[in-house]
Amino acid sequence: MRCDWCHELLDATKRKDAKTCSKRCRQARHRFGREASSRTYATQPMTFAYADPPYPGLARRYYADHPDYGGEVDHRELLSRLQTYDAWALSTSSRALDDVLAVARELGATYRVAAWFRGMRAVKAMGSLQAWEPVIYSGERLDVSLGFRPDAVACTPRPRTTDPRRVVGAKPARFCYWLFDLLGARPGDTFVDLFPGSGGVTRAWEVYVSRSPADATRDDQGGETRLSSTSDAERSRTLDETDCPL
Repeated sequence: MRCDWCHELLDATKRKDAKTCSKRCRQARHRFGREASSRTYATQPMTFAYADPPYPGLARRYYADHPDYGGEVDHRELLSRLQTYDAWALSTSSRALDDVLAVARELGATYRVAAWFRGMRAVKAMGSLQAWEPVIYSGERLDVSLGFRPDAVACTPRPRTTDPRRVVGAKPARFCYWLFDLLGARPGDTFVDLFPGSGGVTRAWEVYVSRSPADATRDDQGGETRLSSTSDAERSRTLDETDCPL
């Protein structure tokens, strides 16, 4: 048996019904899982890709000590690779946005720009604070049954201290599920995370595709099986009232 979060082998002394190897993994798994909601299966599967590389000019500053550090990312090569997928999304910084979009235009990419509003945070710097990050995306699924999906999300990340594989810049759970909805991804599709980092996006996808309308939950009171009735609108209102869980 392997841990549901870090996928390491479970210790033989663990209980038979144990799903995770440690408290940290159990907390991280719970916090990602509680953000997911039911989604219908795709009738025509698509292949999606997401890239969250070191932002231009910041690779050495934040990732020089990582074992897979390879210097600055070639965004021209990356954007060319992204265009081989049915749909894709790319995170970058607001300062680098103009340069990245210039490369995308040179390559003939069609795209839109969405926004993640990170909010206030403590920094040792003066001047304007970068409180948002752009997400360039292309090729989202167009299906009337999906309705309208907002091209912006607001949530303030907190240090993911419970994640044993935490890296700087790891995206929170709510961002991941917003991204999947933005692209119109559904269970049955293929989702590729080109820069796995902590592996959080891939784990969020695994949870996301496992929550189909056919999934049932156990009623704690009567012991009967029932379908989850929490609507997206109710979930959204709840999230707006709290910090983004990690």
